[in-house]
Amino acid sequence: MEIYTLSNGPFMVNSYLIVNDKKGIIIDPGSGVEPFLKKIESEKIKLEAIIATHGHIDHIDGVNIIKKKFNVNFYASNLDSELINTVQTQARMFGVPNPGKIIPDRNLPLSGEINLAGLTLQLLHTPGHSKGSVSIKIDNILFSGDTLFNFSIGRTDLPGGNYEELISSIKNKILIFPDDTQVLSGHGPETTVGREKEINPFLT
Repeated sequence: MEIYTLSNGPFMVNSYLIVNDKKGIIIDPGSGVEPFLKKIESEKIKLEAIIATHGHIDHIDGVNIIKKKFNVNFYASNLDSELINTVQTQARMFGVPNPGKIIPDRNLPLSGEINLAGLTLQLLHTPGHSKGSVSIKIDNILFSGDTLFNFSIGRTDLPGGNYEELISSIKNKILIFPDDTQVLSGHGPETTVGREKEINPFLT
């Protein structure tokens, strides 16, 4: 398994391309994902899915760009359907280009496992930043979306946010993993569970 990180779009979201045996998944596509599309084409990778950890515009505004190029399903939690339906309003609110209507093809379960690109994805419902936020664990790597960051936590002042839920999600769903679990967040540098237990000012 290889993981490629691309900080892109006006919000500098971390989009991830995960490649396993020439099959791929994109997590949280921002509007500047063209380098991923070129890589997928040039290396003949079979893209199997687009996944959103949650429904805020910065994590889904590249969905239609990818779907226009490849015939691939977009997975998002049903609990964030209302949020995804307001993506054009979000664009106006933040003064960014309108990505058009974005429609999920498949519900991303809140828990359990799904298999994509020959990989097992463990799904963890981690609400607080949004109602339907889902963190995704593959092997020893956790994609936390905007739930947990290096030395910080996700915002809770946007629609669907709740501070108490966010802290509970982090402490009861993420910090239970081994300290060496790698955390790849929706923004900023990577971190580990152990590092955040030790130094994150919101959790100590």
